[in-house]
Amino acid sequence: MLRLVIEDDEGTTHVVPLIRDEITIGRQEGNTIRLTERNVSRRHARLVRTGDNDSPTVLVEDLDSFNGLKLNGDRVSSKCTMRPGDLIQIGDYSLALRVDQASEKESRDTEISMGPPAGLDDVATQLHRVEDEVLPADEQGKLVVVSSNLAGTTYGLDRREVIIGRTDENDVVVNHRSISRNHAKVIYRDGTFTIIDLASSNGVKVNGEDFGTASLVNGDIIELGHVKLRYVAPGDDYVFSLADIDDVQIDKGPSTGRLVLIGLLLVAVAGGAFLLVNRTVEPGSGAGATVDPPTQPKPTPPAPPPVDPVDVDALMAEGQALLRDEKWAEATNVFDRVLQDQPEHAEAKRLKKQATRESEHKRRYDQLLQDTDDQQWHDAYFALVDFPDDSIYHPRLDTVRDKIQNGFADFEVTRARDLAKRGDLEGARKLQASLSEKPFAKAQADKLAEELDELERAEQRARDRENARENPPPVAAKPPPPPAERPARERPTPRAAARVDDEEKYQHMMKEALRLVARGERIKAVELLETAHRMRPSDHRPHQRLCAIYRPMGRLEKALHHCKMWLALEKNGSYKPAIRRNIQQLEAELNR
Repeated sequence: MLRLVIEDDEGTTHVVPLIRDEITIGRQEGNTIRLTERNVSRRHARLVRTGDNDSPTVLVEDLDSFNGLKLNGDRVSSKCTMRPGDLIQIGDYSLALRVDQASEKESRDTEISMGPPAGLDDVATQLHRVEDEVLPADEQGKLVVVSSNLAGTTYGLDRREVIIGRTDENDVVVNHRSISRNHAKVIYRDGTFTIIDLASSNGVKVNGEDFGTASLVNGDIIELGHVKLRYVAPGDDYVFSLADIDDVQIDKGPSTGRLVLIGLLLVAVAGGAFLLVNRTVEPGSGAGATVDPPTQPKPTPPAPPPVDPVDVDALMAEGQALLRDEKWAEATNVFDRVLQDQPEHAEAKRLKKQATRESEHKRRYDQLLQDTDDQQWHDAYFALVDFPDDSIYHPRLDTVRDKIQNGFADFEVTRARDLAKRGDLEGARKLQASLSEKPFAKAQADKLAEELDELERAEQRARDRENARENPPPVAAKPPPPPAERPARERPTPRAAARVDDEEKYQHMMKEALRLVARGERIKAVELLETAHRMRPSDHRPHQRLCAIYRPMGRLEKALHHCKMWLALEKNGSYKPAIRRNIQQLEAELNR
């Protein structure tokens, strides 16, 4: 039976049997699996069970969540395949598939609700490559390149899962600069090949239309960047010919490969005509005799069609105008055209990066405004806090800042009051303390503190009255014992008090390190985590976070050391394959 193992950074684990064919994951009520941390969207992801019991598979789909999800460390754009042993990260939670024996009578209405943990750092891992057995010969398909780039090259689809990309780590290597490092995945399920875009830069098209996922039919034309491939289904005896060449349309004009091919064909035609003329047999000259034509001029091959030059300056001006008009997608396309002609154009690279970044900022800005209109104050507030300062949209947030802050403060006060009504006064106190740290919410926090104090006093008075009714004072009370005979009040020993202080200090350091990482202050976070792992040598969490932080800082040896320490201390076996892959990748980078 398939089970989903869910773990947070505190080590709390929940195991959910995957009895249903489809389950949803999100923060709001109504999801099959409910994760309540704030970096989980209201409807975050969907899992769909496929395959049989001998070869179980789960399709994972991102439901347009704000923070997305990752499979074995790689961002998932739309759908992906998850197999036993794979690791998915959703917000601060890690989810792994496990196959074991279990009763079929387990509940089909499983719903779990997990509170917010301290957090879980992302761990970069290599793209997962499935080592499937080779498909039978009558079930194998192939991809044949039908563009002038790599024309006629054939790639076999001989396994259940094939990853296509530009680098050698892929199963199918298409060495062209328009192909992403890991561009697409082709999977074989129920007698059909399906292609899935792996969040590539130039996307995947099937018969001219963009697709994130598409089932392939014999003869389909697939575009990966500037390379076209024809899908040849199992059993089809298709043979490539030059007449099949069909290049991807690029705005800058005919590709160099196409022009070379046309030129070669024209030269061949001209050469054939020349030989025919010079091999003409004159009448009466004898069998097999040849003479040169006396006056006939030699034919000259026609010149190849002129290539329209790319006006880089005009394109750069057009792209900058689109940037000013905040047309990010159009600007990105224009700078792509410049880079196709001049791949090392520094300014085009910089402006394309700016357009791509601001396009993402625009999406986040629109989502924040939508959350504000929907009065989703929790989401709107944390999106406001995390919004990049260098974005052109950041100053525009001033128009809604007060509204969001006031809405968030009122929302938190309401939450605290609800907790207090349900008897969770301690939880209400924590919310009040958190709110009091925010300058814009000081008035609401002070008023809430007064309400909680009054509620606590009222509860104490009620308890006193109840105790008085249950335990009336005796008629004749005994005099109190002399001071010398009274038992001494027990006080905690200095050692016990020190242990309590150390525990509070340690937990504070771990939470503060997470906050610093979220703010981009990695050096300060590293200092805290290095101190923390010296305080608790047996705790894996500092090593886990240092492994993730040191790597983007370029300190690979430090990252490798802490990854190995994490592997040695990690008690959850489902994480260890991902940790080992991360260690192997770091060792490979250090050996280069």
